[in-house]
Amino acid sequence: MATNINGAQGMIARDENRAARATDDPVERAVTEIRHLSRAASIELALGVGGIVFRHLFKGDMELVRRNGPKEASFRRLALHPELPMSAASLWRAVAIFELSTRVPLITQSKHLGVTHVHAVLGLPARDQEQLLGTAERERWTPAALRARAAGRRGGHGGRRPKLEILRVLDGLRRLAAVPVETFGDRAAVATLSAEDIDVALVALRELDERLVELRALLHEASG
Repeated sequence: MATNINGAQGMIARDENRAARATDDPVERAVTEIRHLSRAASIELALGVGGIVFRHLFKGDMELVRRNGPKEASFRRLALHPELPMSAASLWRAVAIFELSTRVPLITQSKHLGVTHVHAVLGLPARDQEQLLGTAERERWTPAALRARAAGRRGGHGGRRPKLEILRVLDGLRRLAAVPVETFGDRAAVATLSAEDIDVALVALRELDERLVELRALLHEASG
């Protein structure tokens, strides 16, 4: 399918002239514009943020987005910026939604599909994304209905029911907890890390902290 980058960018709530800090640093310009985004509907906000990152950090090159993803050095700098008003995961999801909108113009045209619909198909093969979003639009599926269909595509066909993702995550956390304490306090090993490795680790740890806080709250709520 032909891309529709101009259509997606047309929904970006921005004002290039409002960048108060005159700077050539693409990360600083991206932070300034993200902070000045209007309080738009969530899908418009996601497209707006994704478009800002696409323009400033990926230089308008969609192949660079697909090739480097969140490992792009300038993206890591942005994710760690103290004035960024969102988490690293939310920032990358916005880029992913923007990228998807260039392949599936329906996202910017629909009056039914919202950001939760689009979240449901992220990570699926391109053909599945287009098919599921198209059907969700025609049949007015709820986000929950779309998530169920998307889960079916991810889990394959037939056979044993796939293990719940949250249980796989908890299994991973238990394995992490079994790592010797000395591993996390190894100053000599940390000293050998490159600046890029450190940036990636800091972004990952910040995001892990946020996810663990959310999970702890949900588990407490479920336990009564």
